[in-house]
Amino acid sequence: MLVLPACLFVVAFLVYPIMYTFYVSLYDYSPLRSAVPHYVGLDNYRWLFGSDLVRQSLTVTLAFTVASVVVEMVVGLLVAELLARFMLGARSGFAISLSKILSGVFILPFATPAVAAAVAWKMLLHPQFSPVNAVLGRSVAWFTRYPLQSVVVIDAWKMTPLVLFLLLAAIMSIEPAQFEAAKMDGASSWQEFRYITLPSILPVVAVTIAFRAVDAFTKIFDIVYMTTGGGPGNATEVFPLLIWKTAFSHLRFGQASALAVVAVLISALLAGILLVRRGAV
Repeated sequence: MLVLPACLFVVAFLVYPIMYTFYVSLYDYSPLRSAVPHYVGLDNYRWLFGSDLVRQSLTVTLAFTVASVVVEMVVGLLVAELLARFMLGARSGFAISLSKILSGVFILPFATPAVAAAVAWKMLLHPQFSPVNAVLGRSVAWFTRYPLQSVVVIDAWKMTPLVLFLLLAAIMSIEPAQFEAAKMDGASSWQEFRYITLPSILPVVAVTIAFRAVDAFTKIFDIVYMTTGGGPGNATEVFPLLIWKTAFSHLRFGQASALAVVAVLISALLAGILLVRRGAV
Protein backbone atom coordinates (compact mmCIF):
# COMPACT_ATOMS: atom_id res chain seq x y z
CA MET A 1 0.00 0.00 0.00
CA LEU A 2 2.89 2.36 0.71
CA VAL A 3 4.29 2.04 -2.84
CA LEU A 4 0.86 2.14 -4.51
CA PRO A 5 0.95 5.94 -5.19
CA ALA A 6 4.35 5.59 -6.90
CA CYS A 7 3.07 2.64 -8.95
CA LEU A 8 0.01 4.61 -10.03
CA PHE A 9 2.23 7.53 -11.00
CA VAL A 10 4.44 5.27 -13.15
CA VAL A 11 1.42 3.70 -14.83
CA ALA A 12 -0.24 7.07 -15.50
CA PHE A 13 2.79 8.90 -16.84
CA LEU A 14 4.94 6.13 -18.35
CA VAL A 15 3.15 2.87 -19.08
CA TYR A 16 -0.13 4.31 -20.38
CA PRO A 17 1.46 6.84 -22.79
CA ILE A 18 3.70 4.13 -24.27
CA MET A 19 0.78 1.75 -24.72
CA TYR A 20 -1.39 4.48 -26.23
CA THR A 21 1.42 5.46 -28.62
CA PHE A 22 1.66 1.85 -29.79
CA TYR A 23 -2.12 1.80 -30.24
CA VAL A 24 -2.06 4.95 -32.39
CA SER A 25 0.82 3.53 -34.45
CA LEU A 26 -1.58 0.87 -35.78
CA TYR A 27 -3.82 3.53 -37.34
CA ASP A 28 -3.61 5.92 -40.25
CA TYR A 29 -4.60 9.19 -38.65
CA SER A 30 -4.12 12.48 -40.47
CA PRO A 31 -6.62 15.23 -39.63
CA LEU A 32 -5.97 16.87 -43.00
CA ARG A 33 -7.46 13.86 -44.79
CA SER A 34 -9.98 12.51 -42.30
CA ALA A 35 -11.04 13.09 -38.72
CA VAL A 36 -11.62 9.35 -38.30
CA PRO A 37 -8.55 7.10 -37.74
CA HIS A 38 -8.35 4.06 -40.02
CA TYR A 39 -6.85 0.79 -38.80
CA VAL A 40 -3.86 -0.18 -40.97
CA GLY A 41 -2.14 -2.76 -38.81
CA LEU A 42 1.61 -2.77 -39.32
CA ASP A 43 1.62 -0.57 -42.44
CA ASN A 44 3.20 2.32 -40.56
CA TYR A 45 6.06 0.04 -39.48
CA ARG A 46 6.50 -1.23 -43.05
CA TRP A 47 6.79 2.38 -44.19
CA LEU A 48 9.26 3.07 -41.41
CA PHE A 49 11.61 0.21 -42.26
CA GLY A 50 11.46 1.01 -45.98
CA SER A 51 12.04 4.77 -45.69
CA ASP A 52 15.41 6.22 -46.68
CA LEU A 53 14.60 9.31 -44.61
CA VAL A 54 14.18 7.23 -41.47
CA ARG A 55 17.44 5.35 -42.12
CA GLN A 56 19.26 8.66 -42.62
CA SER A 57 17.80 10.06 -39.42
CA LEU A 58 18.78 6.95 -37.44
CA THR A 59 22.33 7.13 -38.79
CA VAL A 60 22.63 10.81 -37.85
CA THR A 61 21.19 10.19 -34.39
CA LEU A 62 23.47 7.24 -33.65
CA ALA A 63 26.51 9.22 -34.84
CA PHE A 64 25.48 12.13 -32.64
CA THR A 65 24.86 9.84 -29.64
CA VAL A 66 28.23 8.08 -29.90
CA ALA A 67 30.20 11.31 -30.42
CA SER A 68 28.39 13.20 -27.69
CA VAL A 69 28.68 10.43 -25.08
CA VAL A 70 32.38 9.83 -25.84
CA VAL A 71 33.23 13.53 -25.51
CA GLU A 72 31.21 13.92 -22.32
CA MET A 73 32.67 10.82 -20.66
CA VAL A 74 36.28 11.64 -21.53
CA VAL A 75 36.08 15.31 -20.54
CA GLY A 76 33.88 14.60 -17.52
CA LEU A 77 36.18 11.87 -16.20
CA LEU A 78 39.30 14.01 -16.71
CA VAL A 79 37.84 17.07 -14.96
CA ALA A 80 36.31 14.93 -12.19
CA GLU A 81 39.70 13.38 -11.45
CA LEU A 82 41.47 16.76 -11.39
CA LEU A 83 38.75 18.36 -9.27
CA ALA A 84 38.76 15.43 -6.83
CA ARG A 85 42.51 15.71 -6.37
CA PHE A 86 42.22 19.44 -5.79
CA MET A 87 39.38 19.02 -3.28
CA LEU A 88 41.15 16.22 -1.40
CA GLY A 89 44.36 18.22 -1.28
CA ALA A 90 42.68 21.44 -0.13
CA ARG A 91 43.88 22.34 3.34
CA SER A 92 43.62 26.13 3.66
CA GLY A 93 40.36 28.05 3.87
CA PHE A 94 41.09 29.70 0.51
CA ALA A 95 41.58 26.36 -1.24
CA ILE A 96 38.38 24.95 0.23
CA SER A 97 36.43 28.05 -0.83
CA LEU A 98 37.97 27.89 -4.31
CA SER A 99 36.93 24.25 -4.70
CA LYS A 100 33.34 25.20 -3.85
CA ILE A 101 33.42 28.06 -6.35
CA LEU A 102 34.76 25.76 -9.06
CA SER A 103 31.99 23.26 -8.35
CA GLY A 104 29.41 26.02 -8.75
CA VAL A 105 30.98 27.24 -11.99
CA PHE A 106 31.08 23.77 -13.51
CA ILE A 107 27.36 23.18 -12.86
CA LEU A 108 26.27 26.37 -14.66
CA PRO A 109 26.06 24.88 -18.20
CA PHE A 110 23.84 22.05 -16.97
CA ALA A 111 21.60 24.52 -15.12
CA THR A 112 21.17 26.62 -18.27
CA PRO A 113 17.90 25.89 -20.15
CA ALA A 114 18.60 24.05 -23.40
CA VAL A 115 16.85 26.67 -25.54
CA ALA A 116 18.83 29.50 -23.93
CA ALA A 117 22.06 27.56 -24.42
CA ALA A 118 21.22 26.91 -28.08
CA VAL A 119 20.49 30.59 -28.73
CA ALA A 120 23.72 31.63 -26.99
CA TRP A 121 25.79 29.17 -29.01
CA LYS A 122 24.05 30.23 -32.20
CA MET A 123 25.31 33.76 -31.56
CA LEU A 124 28.77 32.50 -30.56
CA LEU A 125 29.06 30.60 -33.86
CA HIS A 126 27.37 33.20 -36.07
CA PRO A 127 29.18 33.34 -39.46
CA GLN A 128 29.51 37.16 -39.41
CA PHE A 129 29.40 38.25 -35.76
CA SER A 130 30.89 35.19 -34.08
CA PRO A 131 33.43 35.92 -31.31
CA VAL A 132 34.85 32.47 -32.03
CA ASN A 133 35.58 33.51 -35.62
CA ALA A 134 37.03 36.77 -34.35
CA VAL A 135 39.49 34.88 -32.15
CA LEU A 136 40.39 32.49 -34.97
CA GLY A 137 40.62 35.29 -37.52
CA ARG A 138 38.37 33.39 -39.91
CA SER A 139 34.80 33.56 -41.19
CA VAL A 140 33.32 30.10 -40.77
CA ALA A 141 29.63 29.23 -41.06
CA TRP A 142 29.86 26.57 -38.38
CA PHE A 143 26.28 25.31 -38.60
CA THR A 144 26.61 24.97 -42.38
CA ARG A 145 30.09 23.52 -42.77
CA TYR A 146 30.20 21.51 -39.54
CA PRO A 147 26.54 21.09 -38.53
CA LEU A 148 26.69 17.80 -36.64
CA GLN A 149 30.00 18.61 -34.97
CA SER A 150 28.60 21.97 -33.81
CA VAL A 151 25.53 20.31 -32.29
CA VAL A 152 27.75 17.74 -30.53
CA VAL A 153 29.85 20.54 -29.02
CA ILE A 154 26.77 22.34 -27.72
CA ASP A 155 25.28 19.19 -26.21
CA ALA A 156 28.61 18.19 -24.67
CA TRP A 157 29.03 21.68 -23.18
CA LYS A 158 25.61 21.43 -21.56
CA MET A 159 25.63 17.81 -20.38
CA THR A 160 29.28 17.24 -19.38
CA PRO A 161 28.67 18.79 -15.91
CA LEU A 162 26.13 16.04 -15.17
CA VAL A 163 28.68 13.38 -16.05
CA LEU A 164 31.35 15.30 -14.14
CA PHE A 165 29.44 15.38 -10.85
CA LEU A 166 28.27 11.78 -11.08
CA LEU A 167 31.86 10.63 -11.53
CA LEU A 168 33.16 13.11 -8.96
CA ALA A 169 30.79 11.67 -6.35
CA ALA A 170 32.00 8.17 -7.21
CA ILE A 171 35.67 9.19 -6.92
CA MET A 172 35.12 11.00 -3.63
CA SER A 173 33.50 7.87 -2.18
CA ILE A 174 36.70 5.82 -2.61
CA GLU A 175 38.42 5.07 0.68
CA PRO A 176 41.36 7.55 1.00
CA ALA A 177 43.49 4.86 2.69
CA GLN A 178 43.85 3.14 -0.69
CA PHE A 179 45.55 6.20 -2.19
CA GLU A 180 47.73 6.65 0.89
CA ALA A 181 48.89 3.04 0.64
CA ALA A 182 49.59 3.47 -3.08
CA LYS A 183 51.69 6.58 -2.41
CA MET A 184 53.69 4.71 0.21
CA ASP A 185 54.39 2.00 -2.38
CA GLY A 186 55.66 4.65 -4.82
CA ALA A 187 52.71 4.60 -7.23
CA SER A 188 52.46 7.46 -9.71
CA SER A 189 49.31 9.52 -10.26
CA TRP A 190 48.57 7.54 -13.43
CA GLN A 191 48.96 4.22 -11.58
CA GLU A 192 46.62 5.42 -8.85
CA PHE A 193 44.04 6.32 -11.50
CA ARG A 194 44.57 3.11 -13.49
CA TYR A 195 44.54 0.61 -10.64
CA ILE A 196 42.44 2.29 -7.93
CA THR A 197 40.17 5.03 -9.26
CA LEU A 198 39.01 3.52 -12.55
CA PRO A 199 38.18 0.00 -11.25
CA SER A 200 36.35 1.49 -8.27
CA ILE A 201 34.07 3.74 -10.34
CA LEU A 202 33.42 1.39 -13.29
CA PRO A 203 29.84 0.57 -12.16
CA VAL A 204 29.02 4.28 -12.03
CA VAL A 205 30.72 4.81 -15.41
CA ALA A 206 28.60 2.05 -16.97
CA VAL A 207 25.34 3.44 -15.58
CA THR A 208 26.31 6.98 -16.64
CA ILE A 209 27.10 5.86 -20.19
CA ALA A 210 23.79 4.01 -20.42
CA PHE A 211 21.84 6.97 -19.05
CA ARG A 212 23.53 9.49 -21.34
CA ALA A 213 23.20 7.23 -24.42
CA VAL A 214 19.45 6.88 -23.92
CA ASP A 215 19.08 10.56 -23.07
CA ALA A 216 21.11 11.72 -26.08
CA PHE A 217 19.22 9.44 -28.47
CA THR A 218 15.73 10.39 -27.35
CA LYS A 219 15.97 14.00 -26.11
CA ILE A 220 18.22 15.85 -28.53
CA PHE A 221 15.46 17.98 -29.97
CA ASP A 222 15.58 21.52 -28.60
CA ILE A 223 19.24 22.22 -29.39
CA VAL A 224 18.93 20.96 -32.97
CA TYR A 225 15.59 22.69 -33.51
CA MET A 226 16.93 26.05 -32.30
CA THR A 227 20.27 25.92 -34.15
CA THR A 228 20.07 24.01 -37.45
CA GLY A 229 16.42 22.94 -37.68
CA GLY A 230 17.68 19.60 -38.98
CA GLY A 231 19.68 21.14 -41.83
CA PRO A 232 21.51 21.76 -43.96
CA GLY A 233 19.46 19.23 -45.90
CA ASN A 234 19.02 16.33 -43.49
CA ALA A 235 22.51 16.55 -42.00
CA THR A 236 21.25 17.06 -38.44
CA GLU A 237 17.70 15.69 -38.64
CA VAL A 238 17.89 13.60 -35.51
CA PHE A 239 15.20 11.05 -34.69
CA PRO A 240 13.21 13.16 -32.15
CA LEU A 241 13.09 16.00 -34.69
CA LEU A 242 11.88 13.60 -37.40
CA ILE A 243 9.10 12.41 -35.06
CA TRP A 244 8.10 16.02 -34.36
CA LYS A 245 8.07 16.95 -38.06
CA THR A 246 6.07 13.85 -38.98
CA ALA A 247 3.48 14.59 -36.30
CA PHE A 248 3.15 18.37 -36.30
CA SER A 249 4.41 19.48 -39.73
CA HIS A 250 2.95 16.68 -41.84
CA LEU A 251 0.16 15.70 -39.38
CA ARG A 252 0.81 11.98 -39.83
CA PHE A 253 0.20 10.91 -36.26
CA GLY A 254 0.14 7.18 -36.97
CA GLN A 255 3.58 7.25 -38.61
CA ALA A 256 4.92 9.54 -35.90
CA SER A 257 3.68 7.11 -33.24
CA ALA A 258 5.41 4.23 -35.01
CA LEU A 259 8.63 6.25 -35.03
CA ALA A 260 8.20 6.96 -31.31
CA VAL A 261 7.70 3.27 -30.52
CA VAL A 262 10.88 2.40 -32.40
CA ALA A 263 12.74 5.15 -30.52
CA VAL A 264 11.64 3.64 -27.19
CA LEU A 265 12.73 0.15 -28.29
CA ILE A 266 16.13 1.38 -29.51
CA SER A 267 16.69 3.28 -26.26
CA ALA A 268 15.83 0.21 -24.20
CA LEU A 269 18.14 -1.90 -26.38
CA LEU A 270 21.04 0.55 -25.98
CA ALA A 271 20.66 0.66 -22.21
CA GLY A 272 20.26 -3.11 -21.99
CA ILE A 273 23.37 -3.84 -24.07
CA LEU A 274 25.54 -1.45 -22.07
CA LEU A 275 24.35 -2.70 -18.69
CA VAL A 276 24.48 -6.40 -19.64
CA ARG A 277 28.00 -6.03 -21.03
CA ARG A 278 29.00 -4.33 -17.80
CA GLY A 279 27.52 -7.22 -15.81
CA ALA A 280 29.37 -9.73 -17.98
CA VAL A 281 32.67 -7.95 -17.35
